[in-house]
Amino acid sequence: MNKGFIYILLFVFICSCASKKDLYYFQNIDEINIENSFQYLTIKPGDILDIQIKALNPESVQVFQRQSSLGQQNAQLQSRSLDGYLVDSDGTINLPLIGNVNTSNLNITTLSKDIENALTPYIKNPSVNVRILNFRVSILGEVNNPGTFTFFEERVSIPQALGLAGDLTINGDRNNVLLVRDMGGKKTSYFIDLTKSKFFNSSIYFLKQNDILYIRPNNAKIKSSGLVGNTGTLVSLLTLAVGLFIIITR
Repeated sequence: MNKGFIYILLFVFICSCASKKDLYYFQNIDEINIENSFQYLTIKPGDILDIQIKALNPESVQVFQRQSSLGQQNAQLQSRSLDGYLVDSDGTINLPLIGNVNTSNLNITTLSKDIENALTPYIKNPSVNVRILNFRVSILGEVNNPGTFTFFEERVSIPQALGLAGDLTINGDRNNVLLVRDMGGKKTSYFIDLTKSKFFNSSIYFLKQNDILYIRPNNAKIKSSGLVGNTGTLVSLLTLAVGLFIIITR
C-alpha cells in the first residue's frame, strides 16, 4: 500500500510540473530574422490630435496656440485633460485660417505635410508636428496590473504594453493571448503565442488605438477553481484518504 501511495504521489507531482516551454517567452528568437513591421497609425474619427505649428515668425502662428489666452489657473486645469483637435465622425478637423482638413486614411506624417501645404499661403515656411493624444490600450486578465493605458507615442509593441501592465502572472496562458482590434468598424480577433517569436514580424506586433489584450488563465488556474482541481488539494485529499484507510485497517 505504501509503495502504491508513493507511485500516486510521483504521478501527481509529474503531472503538476510546468515545462519551460510553457513559461519562456520568444524561445526560437535565434531562428527568425526580425524585420521592422511598424506602420504609422491611421487617424480615425474620435482621435484627439495635438497639432504644433511653428514658423520663423512666432507671431504668425499665435492663432494656433490654443492655450496662449488662458490664465495660469485655467492652463493648469486644461493640462489635466486632453487638449487637442477632435477628429469628427466624417474624418475632419477644423483649423484656424484653413478651415476643415480631411484626415481620412492619413497618418500623422501625411497629415502634417497636408497642413503645411495648406498653411503656405498664410505662413512662411511652416513646420507642423502632429501626434495622437488618446492612444489607449486595455490589458485585461492574468496580468499583475490590468487596466487601460494611455500612450504618448505611437510605436508601442505588445511586449512593451505587457511590461507596463506588470507582465503576466504565473497563471497566465502564454500560448493564447487574445488581441481584439477594430478594423474598419468591425472587431477582429488574433491569438498570439508569446512562447514563439514569429509574431515579431506580424502586423499585430505594434498596437493600435483601442486595442484590447486579454490574457486567459492557464489550465492550472482553471482547474484550481474546482474543489479537487488544485494539485495541492488533490494531494491533501489522497493523503487523508490513505491515512484513514491505514487507521481503519489496523
